[in-house]
Amino acid sequence: MIAISKKPLVGAVAFLMAWGYGVHAFAGEATRVVTELQDSIMTIMKEGRELGYTGRYQTISPTVEKTHDLDTIARLVVGRHWKGLDASQKSTFVETFRNLSISMYAGRFKDYGGEQFNILSETSLKRGNRKLVTSHFVKSDGKTMTFTYVLHRIHDQWKIISVSVNGVSDLAVKRAEYGGILRKDGFPTLIERLKTQIQENSQEL
Repeated sequence: MIAISKKPLVGAVAFLMAWGYGVHAFAGEATRVVTELQDSIMTIMKEGRELGYTGRYQTISPTVEKTHDLDTIARLVVGRHWKGLDASQKSTFVETFRNLSISMYAGRFKDYGGEQFNILSETSLKRGNRKLVTSHFVKSDGKTMTFTYVLHRIHDQWKIISVSVNGVSDLAVKRAEYGGILRKDGFPTLIERLKTQIQENSQEL
């Protein structure tokens, strides 16, 4: 994606860990949700090849559903087109999008080489009842990626509604992509595209 920061960020993470500013220093409710997700990601990474795609999918599926507000995300990525869908189409899209979201985790996080997540901060956002949790993903080569999660409170639980990696919002990217498909090709084509992506995520290379 975007250029990855190198030694300065790695050094900062090491400093924070050394002085106890890891997960527990920012252990708010929203942080605990993100930590639960990241712990599950680490599990499927460490056991990735043994589990295989199906095993990784089954392992992380309950955590993704617990930590993400997938219904809200599905509505947001469709944007203004959501109102134009009938009840059957909405149900089909939400279920297909749910499978896609889980398949992305199962398909992309399948190997482990010493990587680790480190929570950096949790802050409240002015807009609505929302929290922002920032985390670093330190790769095996020492390079660092910044994961930023936006969570909102629903039914007395904090749930993820947006994830950005190195400043690129997955929600924004999908909203632009899906909106374009709906405008040009229609709903059936969008569903077929998502199913194709799910199939691609399931491929073990």
